[in-house]
Amino acid sequence: MTRKRIIAAALLASAATAMMHVRLAPPATVAAAVVGPSGTGDGPVPPPEREIPLHPFAIVPIEQKVAIGDVALPASEASGLAASRRYPGVYYWLRDGGGATAQRPRAALWAIKVDEAGDSKPVRRGENFPFAGVFDAANGDWEDIVVDDDDNLWIGDIGANNCKAQQHLFKTLEPDPDTDDPFVVTAKYPLAFPDPAEGCRTRNAEAMLWLDGSLYIFAKGPHSPLYRVELPDHRGDDAELAPVGQFESTVNRISVSTLSDDRTRLVLASHALYWVFETDPELKGDDLLRDAMKRTPRYVGKFPEQDGMVAAVEGGSYLPGSHQVLFVAENKQVFLLPDDPGGAPAAKR
Repeated sequence: MTRKRIIAAALLASAATAMMHVRLAPPATVAAAVVGPSGTGDGPVPPPEREIPLHPFAIVPIEQKVAIGDVALPASEASGLAASRRYPGVYYWLRDGGGATAQRPRAALWAIKVDEAGDSKPVRRGENFPFAGVFDAANGDWEDIVVDDDDNLWIGDIGANNCKAQQHLFKTLEPDPDTDDPFVVTAKYPLAFPDPAEGCRTRNAEAMLWLDGSLYIFAKGPHSPLYRVELPDHRGDDAELAPVGQFESTVNRISVSTLSDDRTRLVLASHALYWVFETDPELKGDDLLRDAMKRTPRYVGKFPEQDGMVAAVEGGSYLPGSHQVLFVAENKQVFLLPDDPGGAPAAKR
C-alpha cells in the first residue's frame, strides 16, 4: 500500500483526530536571559536592565555571554525533539504521558520550523506550533523521537517511572507538515531492558539516538547506561536491547541525546545540565559511542532557571549542518544554544 493510501485509510478511520491542530501567534518580543559560560570562574554576567526584543530562536553574536530566548510552547511537558530530513527546518516534539484535551493532545506530534538564521517560521497556514495525531499509538509515556536513515520517525514509549510499565517503539510515516494529514504507525515493537534493577521488570528511559543504521536507548540512571536496539524480523515481535556500555564521567539521568551532522560532537542533557563530548567521525555505531564514553566532556552547560525552578529539559536536536542545539523543556521553554560557547576544553575551565 502506498504512503498516500495508508494515510487516506487512516483519515477515514478517524477524521476528527486528523484535523487536530492549534493556532498560536508568535510573541512580539522575547525576554532574553543572559548567563556566563559555565565554569569560567568569573561568575554570571549581570542580566540586562531591560528586555531585549528578540525574535524567537534569534541567534546573537557570542562573545562572553549567551542569550537565551523564552518562547512559551503551547503545551507543557515537551519531551523529545527531532529534525525532519524530508522537510528542512522542521522539527517534531512530543509530550510524555498524562492528561490531555482536544487542544493539547498526547497521542500527537507537534511541529516547529526554524530557518538557517535561527528564526521561527509558520509551519502550517500561519500556525507556528501545529500538531497532528498519531494513529494506533497510545501514549503510555512517550519520551523521545528520532528519524532513521529512510526518513521514518520513531517514537519511544520508553518511560517507566515505576520501572514496571510496558515500553514500546512506534515506527511512523511522516506526512507533509503543511497539511492536516496524520502520522501513521507502520510497526510497533514491545521492549524491556535485559538488566532491570532489583524489584523491577525494566528501566526508565528518556533519550534515544539513531546512528549508522541502529537505534540506541539511554537508560535514565547513574552514568547513563546505553543499549542498542535489535529489531525482530517480524513486526509486533519483541525488540531486544544489547548493552553497549556506560559513561565514565559524571553523566547522570539524561533525557536528551543528539549527534552533530559532522559527527564530531555528542550532546547529552539532563533536566538542568548538558554535556558536550567530542566524537571521532571516523568511527561507526557502537565504536563511536564507546569512544565518547571514555572522554571527559568538552563543555558542561547549565540551563537557566525560571522563577527559581529548573527548566526540566527533555528534548534536543542539533540544527542540521551547525553546532547549535535546539532544546525544549517541560515548562514550555525553548532554548537555542551553541554546543560550546567558550570554545576551550573543559579541563581549562
